[in-house]
Parts: sequence; structure tokens; C-alpha cells
Amino acid sequence: MKRVGLFGAAAVVGYVLVLFKIPIPYMLGGIIVMASAKAFGDPDLFWPRSWRMLALCVAGYGIGRNFTADTWDRLLNQTVGVFAATFISLTLSVLIAIWTHRHTFANLLSCVMGILPGGLTQMMLMSEEDTRSDANVVVVAQTLRMFGVVMFVPFLVVHLLGAEVLPAEEVAQGAMSGGLSWLWLIPVCGLGSWVALRLHVPTATLIGPIIAAAAFSCAAGPLQLVPGFLMSIAQINIGLYMGAMLDKEKLLRTRSLLPYILGGTAVMIASSVLVAQFLAAHYHFSLVAAFLGMAPGGIAEMCLAGMSMGEDVSMILTYQIVRVMILNITVPYAIKWYFDKNYVG
Repeated sequence: MKRVGLFGAAAVVGYVLVLFKIPIPYMLGGIIVMASAKAFGDPDLFWPRSWRMLALCVAGYGIGRNFTADTWDRLLNQTVGVFAATFISLTLSVLIAIWTHRHTFANLLSCVMGILPGGLTQMMLMSEEDTRSDANVVVVAQTLRMFGVVMFVPFLVVHLLGAEVLPAEEVAQGAMSGGLSWLWLIPVCGLGSWVALRLHVPTATLIGPIIAAAAFSCAAGPLQLVPGFLMSIAQINIGLYMGAMLDKEKLLRTRSLLPYILGGTAVMIASSVLVAQFLAAHYHFSLVAAFLGMAPGGIAEMCLAGMSMGEDVSMILTYQIVRVMILNITVPYAIKWYFDKNYVG
């Protein structure tokens, strides 16, 4: 019954945010409700991981279907920009980690693992396996970074960059009409998740469906938009799961880190705006899409925000997924190389 109440409360808060034209309203509603319930009520509340995985599959399909054959051509024309933006983002993250390490009790390894954008799952797993890092620092830093970006970026794009949240009906009308039934979501995303899990791809239930839906869309033709009610349910589940990640006890134990984590996140968001201005001017796409592509948040969160504003989701996805793939493929090896056996933490 608690979960039914939480889901209902998240839906109500999400609807209120819809009235205020806030991007990703139902996801934010889930985060707000669960975080509040844990902070002021039962600290042991959690949301089933399996529900979140199903929700990510729906979100992955909704994101991946935006890919077309033209997207690949545009990606080739923007290769330099994509990789340069990724390099800037990762370099800035390392500099913030060094700054945090020098001014707090946390060692450098923990700070690096905690601040890298897009590495939430991978860095948490690595911190648990490497005893030289402080897993508590990594979890708190990654969680607060994600919370800060997901909560703040939607307000920023609306109030600073002038983006406008479109009604759900208008988003649906602006999507590709006709095409193959959205029910292809089930076999396409099921297969994509299965393959990604077998290959140990990070966040497999999101990236697998994204790649599968993108490949299927390019090969077989456009796919229909996911029904609005289904996407709203997915957003609520993702938001409730994210909200459950907040742990008051861990926050209290690492409270001296909070100014550095939040300050570092603010610097990363500000730098994303600056880089986005260059990308938008050079490649001639909107500043909002460029910013959401650069923002140090999650793929699902930034792409869903772009959907709600009628932005070019394929471009947002390109910049986000390249950064995540590079981070999750190369950074673990770089960390093991730099923090060798002689590093004591």
C-alpha cells in the first residue's frame, strides 16, 4: 500500500508541475515525493529495481526511436564537436575532483569516482570493489550530482535559455506520424536489453533499448511515439527509484563535502552552457538541445526533457551517449593505470 500511495502522490505532484510547464514533470514528482518521504518519514523506503528497469526500457525506446538514417549523417559531420565536448566534460570533472580532494578529507580516487558525469552505476560498482576508495563518498557525490542536474537543469532551460514546454498533444503531433506500431517496443527492447546485459553494458536496460530501437528505426522505418500515459508511468518509476537513492545517514556523515559537490556540479552546469553556445553556433542547432546534450546528467533524464520541449532528441542522445560510452569503457582502465598498486588512498 505504501508504494501505491507514493506512486499516487508522485502522479499528483507531477501533474502540478505539468501545470507550471516544468520539463520531465512526472520524474521530478517521483524524486520529490520519495526523497521527502525518506527524509521526513521512513528512511528504509525503497523502490523495486525491476520496475525501474522496465521503465528504462520504455524510456529507451522513446529515445532511440528518434534516430533516423539522417542522424548518422549528421553525427559524422559533428564527430569533432562530439568528442571535443566529451573531452572538455571529463577534463573539467578531473579538475573539480582534484580541487575537492585538496580541500576535504576525501582521497583523490574517491573524488574522481564521485564526480565523473554519466558514471553513476559504474563508479559505484568500482568503489565497492576497490578498498582504497571511500564508497560512501562516491555514492553521495554521484547521487547529489545527479539530483542537482536533474532538479536544476529543467528550470534553467526554461527560465534562462527561454525553452518552452509543449503540451503532450503537441509533442505527439510533432513526432513522426504513422510508422510501425509502438508495440514493437516489447520485442525490440527485450532483445536490446538481453544483449546489453550479456555484454555487461553499463545501464543495460536503458542503453540496450536505445541502440536496438535506433537500429530498428533506421532499418525498418519510423516507429510510433509511446503513448503519453505509458511514458508518464515510466517517468514516475524512474523518479521514485532515484529519490530512493537519497540516504540521510550518508549525507550526514559526509556533510563537509556538500559545498564542494554542489559547487562542482554548478561549475559543470555553467561550463555546459558555455560549450553549448559554441556547439549551437557552429553546428546550427538550438542552444537548448546543445545544452541538454552537454549537461552532466543522465541520458534518460536529459533526452526526456528534450522530448517535452520538442527539441532534437537525436542530437541530445548523440552527445550524451558518446560521453557515457567513452567514460564507461576508457575511464576504468585509466583509473586502474593511474591509481596503481602503489597508491594507498
